[in-house]
Amino acid sequence: MVSRRFPPHPSLAHLVRGYGVLDDVHTELTAEHRLYPACMVLLTFLHGECYLGVGNDLKRLPPAYVQQFRDFPLRLRSCGRIRMVAVEFYPWGAIRLLGPQPADAENPCAMPEAVPPALAARMQRLLVADQQDEALSLLEEWLLARAAQIDLEPTAAVRAATRLVETRGLGTVAELADGVGLSVRQLERQFREQVGMSPKSLARLTRFEAAQRRIYEGRQLSFTRLAHDLGYADQAHFTREFRAFAEQSPGGVQAEVKEFLRRHRDVAFVQAERALAL
Repeated sequence: MVSRRFPPHPSLAHLVRGYGVLDDVHTELTAEHRLYPACMVLLTFLHGECYLGVGNDLKRLPPAYVQQFRDFPLRLRSCGRIRMVAVEFYPWGAIRLLGPQPADAENPCAMPEAVPPALAARMQRLLVADQQDEALSLLEEWLLARAAQIDLEPTAAVRAATRLVETRGLGTVAELADGVGLSVRQLERQFREQVGMSPKSLARLTRFEAAQRRIYEGRQLSFTRLAHDLGYADQAHFTREFRAFAEQSPGGVQAEVKEFLRRHRDVAFVQAERALAL
């Protein structure tokens, strides 16, 4: 598997979290993934066969799609060779660069009108030709051109949202509002318009993502310590919040991650053995 991450152009840094490039071959052992909620909107260009959905209701992903913000996990099944280039937007960055998108729980991967069909077609040709770096350059050129047409100065609501993400959801809504010179009511209204969710929802999601990242990193911290580090009232509060987004306990996700990594190691070992035998 080749998986790489890249930072955005400096002028896009307050709108875009980063880029991802993936080139992988999936077997039955590594086909299944669970995608947990994250503080981002994902624009993806895909070459390969992938299915996304909830439970057994999986739909094949198109060559280009946007995965909207959600507060529940999705099941992803990847088959065979997969090439992918994606851009991770902050929720407010997606609104600024792609335009507001209607929430659709039945179709969380619709394509926004802002993405020209010609761009999607060129991206697909580059992925087919195994030219992911060229595809990534094309994608950022398009984003920079979009950004040149808008005012990049962060609004008060975006500054407050950025602060929430930087502090991993800590602080009260009143403190946020005071910090950017707005009333609580003004901040909440502007948040929904410019960020796509309430300050409380962003804070909860940001903390959940931080907890999920720590689990994926495999750090040997107790969940009590993790709850304290991330500002939860206690471990019970942490577990309730985690279940609300992941639909299972932190321990369940930890076991899932270990099993996922074990399967990838098994596949890598078999592939290495076959290569030595040739």
